[in-house]
Amino acid sequence: MAAEGGRQLKCLVLPVKGTPVIIPNSAVAEIITQQDIAPSEETPDWFLGTGSWRGAEIPLIAFDRLCGERQDVPPAPGRFIILFGLEGDGAPPFYGIRIEALPRSETVDGERLRTAAGPAHASECVAARATVGGDRECLVPDFDALAQTLARYARSRA
Repeated sequence: MAAEGGRQLKCLVLPVKGTPVIIPNSAVAEIITQQDIAPSEETPDWFLGTGSWRGAEIPLIAFDRLCGERQDVPPAPGRFIILFGLEGDGAPPFYGIRIEALPRSETVDGERLRTAAGPAHASECVAARATVGGDRECLVPDFDALAQTLARYARSRA
């Protein structure tokens, strides 16, 4: 996701439990408050249930739990950022990630967004650990791996 050659990229820093997540604005469909969440029986702790958005049922997840950042399960109702999914392989066209507060807008380039020092993150759903503005560590999601995880989960429920 790093901006190359001096190009700037508009991003959102998502306040989730654990390490914040940075995503490009182009991945975002909408930010919603979701109160009615249909829980599912016997699901992984990162799957909070499904919610209705624009007439469709979409999966709602806790990204921090999915990538092993937290041990507690957040309450399901709250704010979600709705992201465009990747097409194919049974991945949902949209899904929601629970956020703790409104995201912060950040314009990044090669100077403001750098790969964080240290080992890579252990989760397949995290493409990189990045430092924004020289001091704030964020996780960069691997959208392909996230789509594959959601598709595998959907296939296991079918």
